[in-house]
Amino acid sequence: MKEVLQQVKEDLEKAFDHPEAVNIDESIGRLQQALEQYGDKGTMIENAITALTQAKNATFALKSAGDVSSSAAYGQAFNALDQAIESYVETNNDPY
Repeated sequence: MKEVLQQVKEDLEKAFDHPEAVNIDESIGRLQQALEQYGDKGTMIENAITALTQAKNATFALKSAGDVSSSAAYGQAFNALDQAIESYVETNNDPY
């Protein structure tokens, strides 16, 4: 799952710089497929899918105006993916 999330995050970064070069729908589809295959930790993946959908919807504004709201949508998607990736990093918080 972590690898899928990292790839989607890379695609999102490319889409921000070149919105016409990356199909965010494909990234959303990969996340939905991974969600069905691997499950979810809480609702993080679902939240990432929602954030990606909002970024996809802001793509036209990003291409035409590059306004703050379109940049914010991409930022929220980036943060959602980043948090989901971090949830798959193994940590051992047991002091003993």
